[in-house]
Amino acid sequence: MKYIKELEGLRGLMALWVVAGHAFASLPMLSSKIPANLLNTQAVDVFIMLSGFVIFFMMDNKPQSYGKYLTQRFFRIFPIYLLALIVSFVLIDFTTSVLTHALAAPATNGRLEIINQFNKAPSLHAFFHLLLIQGAVPVSMLKDSSFTILGQAWSVSVEWQFYIIAPLLFMLMNKISSKKNCLALFIILIFMIGYGKITDKGFYGNNLFAFSIGYLTFYFYKNIYPSINLAQLKIASAIAIFMSIILLGKDAFPVIIWVASFYAVLKKDMCGELSFLGKVLDWRPVLYIGRISYSIYMVHMVIVFCILSLLSGYNELPLYMYAVFPVSCIVVSIAISSLTYRYIEKPMMSFGKRISGKRVLPPEMNNPA
Repeated sequence: MKYIKELEGLRGLMALWVVAGHAFASLPMLSSKIPANLLNTQAVDVFIMLSGFVIFFMMDNKPQSYGKYLTQRFFRIFPIYLLALIVSFVLIDFTTSVLTHALAAPATNGRLEIINQFNKAPSLHAFFHLLLIQGAVPVSMLKDSSFTILGQAWSVSVEWQFYIIAPLLFMLMNKISSKKNCLALFIILIFMIGYGKITDKGFYGNNLFAFSIGYLTFYFYKNIYPSINLAQLKIASAIAIFMSIILLGKDAFPVIIWVASFYAVLKKDMCGELSFLGKVLDWRPVLYIGRISYSIYMVHMVIVFCILSLLSGYNELPLYMYAVFPVSCIVVSIAISSLTYRYIEKPMMSFGKRISGKRVLPPEMNNPA
């Protein structure tokens, strides 16, 4: 199967959406009609769909032992994660001061409460974060464990949980006609749903729907797409969007983004025709942002707080700052991430591939959410 490079562009756009939303939520409410975080959690849902698709694609195209697979995944996500975690840990007092002195914003109280939860059991929070399993800790045991220290890393914990069990899921789903496999998948599903009730958003089981969209897209791309024409692709895409709106209502937007993006790139593959969306996803700057998107995702909150500290002297925020602040956060995040990608991510990916003894995919295919 052919690797779809435009998905890297989609990842880049979603990363910018996340940064913009977190920055915007750090400012006083501009209007009740504008969502405080610009609905950026929906961008994370698209990240998760991407991961479901990409990991299944990778395992189908380049089979390898579980040890090699997990070693490469470890060196893909842990180095920059640990760096961001350490920096965020060191800056917790600074972050608290920034939030305390900043103008009241929609996210302020929630962020301070999360820091307060961390301060109640810092060693325990740090322990689970170091293992990247903070999202799997029951709420009753450690409240807000998914979001302390490095809040945005809740989704990276989800990714790591997925990486651990993905080969098993892939094996079972590839032979879904087997009654034993169906039973095993059913048992896993029941466990994920049940355990999800005592955990929060950072648990894999609470993100099953988004992952499933990625899985189903992979099987569509592998088994159905090669035998259909453009008209049939249009019909399938339209049905998918229509059904998502009917079933999900306002929560359908991530699915619509995913289906529309996938349709745009497959249309190009079929007939060489690039739609506007396809051109955006294939634009070199957007592809580059996608390549460094994991670093952007990991470092951007530190940058948001650093730039927010510069606004502490304002009694009232000028209107232009609602554009300047998010854009500044995006620009600085891209600049810093260009360095961390070059000097941390790429060398660590190469190291992981060397010690595991096998190159799996180009770096562009290895980006997590």
